[in-house]
Formats: sequence, structure tokens, C-alpha cells
Amino acid sequence: METRIQIIASLTHDDLLPLLTASLSEGYDFVQKLWDEYQSGANRYDKDGAVLLGGYLEDGLWAIGGLHRDPYLNQPDIGRIRHVYVLPSARRMGIGRQLVTALIEHSRAHFRILTLRTPTAHGDAFYRSLGFSTQLVYAEATLWLGLGADPA
Repeated sequence: METRIQIIASLTHDDLLPLLTASLSEGYDFVQKLWDEYQSGANRYDKDGAVLLGGYLEDGLWAIGGLHRDPYLNQPDIGRIRHVYVLPSARRMGIGRQLVTALIEHSRAHFRILTLRTPTAHGDAFYRSLGFSTQLVYAEATLWLGLGADPA
């Protein structure tokens, strides 16, 4: 199947429903939080440096992830990757790696550091494989990535 990563300019409940259902069945509430914030207007990924990306296979949205200024640190040059989720049936196919790589590439024009939090060992291993550090440097972050600059 052909994979494409693209900006989600307008997120609909119908598009998100398979990811929302699967994530909740796995015990993850962050896709629901993404939808709640998007629907309320609290976070539409439309501020400076922000982007919401989707990973699409031929028949629809199979992965999602966002990027915006880190709300915990509130520094204009530190971004945060949020709400990355890949449908279980699409894992180990490279769509998650493509999605996060696209988020990192987008961030280079806007931020010097990226942060994120993952509660799982497999998430930790995945982000470390992309070059993220587990060194505890930033509040509310389990991992961070320097984008060509030294950390704060």
C-alpha cells in the first residue's frame, strides 16, 4: 500500500473515528484529547510553527500526530510533538516513522528543540531510534531532540 503524509487542514470526526476507537480500546485517551481540543478550538494546530499531520494509506487515515509550541515551557523556540497514534494494523509498516520524521522536518523552520512525553517502553524505544534523548532536561518531557542547537 502507498503511504502519504500530509497536513490535515480540517479534521472531521468521521476521519478520526477509526483511530479514536482503536486508541480508546488500547487504553489511550490522547486521541480523544486531540479531538476534544480540536473541536473546542483550544488547539487547531494553526498557530506559528504548529501542524497536524495525517498518515494515509490508500483507504484512509491510519496515523496522526501534531506539533506546536511546548505549552509547559512556553518558549518560542521549543516545540512539542503531541498525540502521535498509529492504528495497530499499520504498525511496523513505517508509517509512524514517516509521520514523526515529517513532524521533525517541519519543526526545523520553527523550533530549535522538540520535546514529548511517552508513557510506554515501545514509544520510548521508537523515539530514541529517531535520535531523541531520554536525558531529563525539560519539564514535563520524557524525551527531547535538539535541532542543530545545544539544549537550554
